[in-house]
Amino acid sequence: MTFPVEAIDTAREELAPFEDRDLGALSEAELAAVLEMTARFARLAALPHAAVAAEVARRSDSAKGGGMARKHGHRNAHQMVAKGQGGTGGQALDAIVTGGLLGGTAGSGGDEAGPGLGTDGAGADGGDAGGGDAVRAPVAAAVLAGDISAAQARLLCDTLAALDGADARLAARLVAKAVKLPLVDLSKVCADVKARWDAGEVEAREKRQRGERFLSFTEGADGMVTLYGKLDPASAAPIKTLLDAQVSAAFAKRRNDREGPAPAGEAGRIRLDALVDLARHGMRCTQAGTKASTTVVVRIDEQALRTGVGLGWCDALSTPLSAGQVRRLAVDAQLLPVMLGTGSQALDVGYALRFFTPAQRIALAERDGGCAFCHVPVSFCDAHHIVEVSRGGRTDLSNGVLLCTKCHHRIHDEHWQVRATATEVWFIPPANVDPTRAPRLGGKAALHVDLPQRAPATASPPG
Repeated sequence: MTFPVEAIDTAREELAPFEDRDLGALSEAELAAVLEMTARFARLAALPHAAVAAEVARRSDSAKGGGMARKHGHRNAHQMVAKGQGGTGGQALDAIVTGGLLGGTAGSGGDEAGPGLGTDGAGADGGDAGGGDAVRAPVAAAVLAGDISAAQARLLCDTLAALDGADARLAARLVAKAVKLPLVDLSKVCADVKARWDAGEVEAREKRQRGERFLSFTEGADGMVTLYGKLDPASAAPIKTLLDAQVSAAFAKRRNDREGPAPAGEAGRIRLDALVDLARHGMRCTQAGTKASTTVVVRIDEQALRTGVGLGWCDALSTPLSAGQVRRLAVDAQLLPVMLGTGSQALDVGYALRFFTPAQRIALAERDGGCAFCHVPVSFCDAHHIVEVSRGGRTDLSNGVLLCTKCHHRIHDEHWQVRATATEVWFIPPANVDPTRAPRLGGKAALHVDLPQRAPATASPPG
């Protein structure tokens, strides 16, 4: 493995015209362009360190003398790398995995490197794991081009390693998403792909997670109580939906009352107060005790709901649920199961209504998945008219979009245009953001990756 410095030199040359420029004097367009250049330069500049980190991991896997990391007083390779870079263990793992892509020599981890290093795709003997170099080739190419970060590369390697039979076609599609999305949204894409790749694994995961759920209280010396727990998705869905609704309603009231920005930590206090109110309600009465009404919405294909085979989604969570889990949740009278494509409700109401109906809002959530622009959960969004009613806009799905308050103001104040169909929503930036005004896909479709067709599994010969 050698230092990949040639790409760094190319990126440095791109920045040369701005070397003596005053950043304060740059136009907004120039500053945006320089931001992209410097981000690419930073990603490329990290590659020599990643190559070294991978080599440290390889030598730390060696059984001779306990490995390099232990010889130098560290428990494992990623601890040694983290100390050197002044970062976290996770960032060290990012570097080691990325370095493994550059030369294919990074260690698999084992006891010495710690858990999680197997995703770099190579064993201690240099062998292949996690799909092979050919599968990861698109990821390696994107890293060497400076198109994706080490953290994105590690996430993609993790995902490909978890998918039995993944190929370079899927890797290329994931890379295409990584180039366009921040890490937080890319993680949603990868979680969705893993769930759809093998739906049978979802049920096994849900069973394991249900057994791992817990909640505990710890009282400190000052009397404050720390609440800590881990919730499986089915348990979290109604709780998160209810608490998010209280936060959304409280913040909406602040805006309507012109009270100004909320104090730091206000959302957390609202969630706690809502939880306390819910507990008091459960102890003393049978009447609804929350200030903002809400419904847990789960979405599932009609055939999957009928057969129990397939996946469903909950508006409050990004993790897919098994069809069986959705069917069990649907027993709750306060949960609304949405069977997609049934046509059981009239969703286009023309000029008859000024506001979107609950049925329309649910349909918009199915298309947009939350804020169609920034992808925050449905509970923090409102349905907005693309063309305002005062200008002749209809209260129809083709004229609606889910947006959080911040993005709603941004769309209007910065003069973005929105185009929508029954299945997609597109955002057209103003010329000062993108002179070409190229439409940007939003909503659920922006986070979706089509899975390549997989060859049917062949039965193993007897014996």
